[in-house]
Amino acid sequence: MIGSLLSRSLRRVGFGALCAVALSSAPAFAQDADDANDPIEPVNRAIFSFNMTLDRYALAPVASGYRDYIPAPARSGVHNVLVNLRSPIDLLNTLLQGDFDRSLIVLKRFVVNSTAGIGGLIDAAAETGDERQEEDFGQTLAVWGVGEGPYLVLPLLGPSNPRDTVGLVADIGSDPLFWLGMGSDWDAAGPLMWTRVGMTVIDNRVPLLGPLEELERTSVDYYVAVRDFVRQRRMLAIMNRSTADRPEEGEGYRFSFSPQS
Repeated sequence: MIGSLLSRSLRRVGFGALCAVALSSAPAFAQDADDANDPIEPVNRAIFSFNMTLDRYALAPVASGYRDYIPAPARSGVHNVLVNLRSPIDLLNTLLQGDFDRSLIVLKRFVVNSTAGIGGLIDAAAETGDERQEEDFGQTLAVWGVGEGPYLVLPLLGPSNPRDTVGLVADIGSDPLFWLGMGSDWDAAGPLMWTRVGMTVIDNRVPLLGPLEELERTSVDYYVAVRDFVRQRRMLAIMNRSTADRPEEGEGYRFSFSPQS
């Protein structure tokens, strides 16, 4: 959970959000391990079960309390700030992909939201019609032609593959706030960095509380549903065909959580 946060809001791939994707798509279809590029399925299933246990007894209850007791405007402000703080990673990756039009949008959104948006509390840039451009180094590697490799489920981080795992590390390393938090003034910056990590995890989990419960209840094989859809939706993200960046609570689905938006 903490790890997916670092990659995608420091972010990108959290198992929880990827499960919820299934509710907005066609019914899941089962694949055998070879077709699904899942050569170590028994190991992956064990890690998946571990992750889900942590989510069920730790993260989900915290997210439920946050949703139930923190007013929606306050939660929206927190989300907007977290998205704005991720802008340097989005900007770097759009540049590395050679997509300079989208790079300009990222830069413009960051400037507008950091000023008129009061440090990102308000998504003022949305009024200009500029949509958020969410990119990570795993996507950049895919654009460069690097193959995904076998399907993996990582402890705490959730569904991934070798390419996205490398991308996750690169995104963390390219985040200015990460290095600020690791700097000499740890007493001041360190707590802020970990507060950001924790709030990103909770913020990404809240919209998925209902969808995840429904998906688990209706899936014949929860693991297979997640595996199929994480690969499908990751492909769409690489092609920049993902749907709305942030759903309203209880509707729409997007990568993040636990990661990973």
